[in-house]
Amino acid sequence: MEDDQGEECSRDRISELPDEILFTILSFLTLKEVASICFLSKRLKSLWPNIVTLNFDASDALCELRRICNLRKKKRSWYIGWVNNILELHKGSTLNEFRVCFDLDWTCRHDIDSWFHFAISKRVCKLEFDFEEVAEKTWPPGLRSYSLTKSCYDYIRTPHGLSCIGWLTSLCLRFVKVSGEVLEHFLSHSPLLVKLVVEWSKNLVTLKVASSSPLRLRYLEIRSCLALQNLEISAPNLYSFRYYGQKVGLHIENAPLLADVLIGGNVDDQPAFAFWPFLSYLCQLQTLTLEMSACSMKFPDFPQLTNLRHLVVSVNGLYYDDLLVLTSLIDASPSLQKLSLELKIWRSSTYNHANTSSNVTGKPFPSLKVVEVVGFRGFKIDVDFVSYLLEHGKMIDKITINCCHPSWIGQIWECESIKERERARKHALQLKSKAPPLTEFVVI
Repeated sequence: MEDDQGEECSRDRISELPDEILFTILSFLTLKEVASICFLSKRLKSLWPNIVTLNFDASDALCELRRICNLRKKKRSWYIGWVNNILELHKGSTLNEFRVCFDLDWTCRHDIDSWFHFAISKRVCKLEFDFEEVAEKTWPPGLRSYSLTKSCYDYIRTPHGLSCIGWLTSLCLRFVKVSGEVLEHFLSHSPLLVKLVVEWSKNLVTLKVASSSPLRLRYLEIRSCLALQNLEISAPNLYSFRYYGQKVGLHIENAPLLADVLIGGNVDDQPAFAFWPFLSYLCQLQTLTLEMSACSMKFPDFPQLTNLRHLVVSVNGLYYDDLLVLTSLIDASPSLQKLSLELKIWRSSTYNHANTSSNVTGKPFPSLKVVEVVGFRGFKIDVDFVSYLLEHGKMIDKITINCCHPSWIGQIWECESIKERERARKHALQLKSKAPPLTEFVVI
C-alpha cells in the first residue's frame, strides 16, 4: 500500500497534459521562469525549445546595474551570451513574442542585428526592443543608442521579409534609432499591426501614420523623440494615442474611435500645444492623461468634454505652484467620475507647509466619485487643490491620499524621510474636516 502511494506521489502528472496546455503554460512565463520549472517534467524539458514566447527579462540585473554602474561590461556580456545561447537552442518555426530589454547600445549592433533577423524570420507577432542605458548618466539619454541598420531594413524589404512582417501585431522600439521611412514601411506592410510604440529615437524627424488600406492600429505612443518635427495621423481604428515631447506639427484626422489620450512634456516643451489638434475629438474622449510641469499648464478654452470619465494628471512642480488651473478642465467635464493626481513636488531648503488654503469659487462636481492623490506633501500646491476638490465635490464617495513621493513607491528608500512623510500625513488628515460627511477619507 505504501509502495503504491509512493509511486503515485512520484508520478509525473505534468507530462500527461496535452502539448497545447503545456505550451500555454510556458507562454506566460519568462525564460528564467521556464528554466526553473523544466526540471519538474521531462516533457516540459523537451518542449521548451519550441516555445513561442521568448521574453528575455533581466529585471534583477538591471536593478543591480542602476546601483553599480561599473558592472555594465560584465552584465552586457552575460546578457548577450544568454540570448545567443537560447536562440541557438530554439527549434520553433514561429514566435508569438520576442522581447529583449537591457542596457545595450550601438557597440552591440552585430548581436542585435542577428536577433532582429531571427525574430522577423520566425514571423514574430509581438516584437519589443528596449535598450535603455540605465548605467549612463548623460543628458539627453540615448546618445549611443543602437540604430536599426541598413541590413535590417534591406531584409524587411525582401519578399521573404515582407511576408514575415505581415504577421506583426505589436512593435515597440525604445532607445532604438529608427527613421520615419522604416516605421512607415512597417505600417504599410503589417496589416495586422495594432500597437506601435517609439521612445527616445533620435532619428525620427517626420512620421505619417497612415496607409493606402485602413490601418488596424489601435494604440500609438510617441515619447521623447527629440528630433521629431512633424506627425500626421489618419487611423480609423485608433483608440489610444499617447504623445510626450516638444512642440511639433501635429495633424490628426479620421480618428472616430479615439477615446484615450495622453499629452505630456518637459518644462520647455509647451505640451499644451497638442490640445489644438485634438479640439474636434475632445468630446469623444473617455480618458485624458496629462504629464507636465505645473508652470506649463496653460490650456485653451475647452469645449465640453461630455464623455470624459477619468482624468489622470502627473505633475512636476515646486511647493508654491498652483494647480487650480486644472479646475477649468474639470468644469468642462460634466461626466467626470474619477480623478487621479500624481505629484512630484520639489522644494528648496527653506519652505513652509501650508496652513490655510485659498478660497476659490467654482462650480460643483456632481459626477465625481473617486479621487486618488499620490505624492501629497502638505504644501500650497497640493493643499489648495485638494481643498478645492473637497469643497466642490459633494458627491465624492472616496478620496485616497498617499503621502509617499511617486518616485519612491516600491523602492528600498520608500521610507527614507519618515519625519517629512508624517508631517505630510498630518496635513492631509487636517483636510478631512472639509470632506463631505459620507465620503470615505483614506490617508496612507
